[in-house]
Amino acid sequence: MPQKYKLKLVIIGEHAAGKTSLIKTFVENKFSSDYRPTIGTNIFIRRLDLAGDEVTLTVWDIAGQERWTSMRPLYYKGSSGAFIVGDLTRRSSFEAITKFWAPDLKKYAGDLPIIVLANKCDLQHEATKEDIDDCAKSIGAIAAIETSAKNGDNVTEAFMRITKAVLKKQ
Repeated sequence: MPQKYKLKLVIIGEHAAGKTSLIKTFVENKFSSDYRPTIGTNIFIRRLDLAGDEVTLTVWDIAGQERWTSMRPLYYKGSSGAFIVGDLTRRSSFEAITKFWAPDLKKYAGDLPIIVLANKCDLQHEATKEDIDDCAKSIGAIAAIETSAKNGDNVTEAFMRITKAVLKKQ
């Protein structure tokens, strides 16, 4: 008997890491190089068919700027899984995941599957594979995946992986 699931995923990380672009690539199959900071949060919905089961993903794209810090705990509420996005062109974005983003998420959302997305793999890297692996390991992420919102590398795979991990946990 096919099941129906409704899952809330959050996508967080430093500003300009490509969070919105990753979601738009997954949900709308679109990439825009026109950068506009997210104000508060944007919510995207995509339905998936997983082995006959219907999964409705509600993806909360949460602003990376510091001024939204006080709102984040409300946005995290009820999350089933999370992506924390680092920008391969900025090594510091992976340090921020370890020092700020992961602890902030865990404090307000509890223990949930997390995948580190190392975005912008189509550009010159400042962060190394070791930086990414160390980051993922230190926060207890289930995986670290290199992605490109621009050309779509590993974007769908990342969303499928987090969805399957969340469903396995339920």
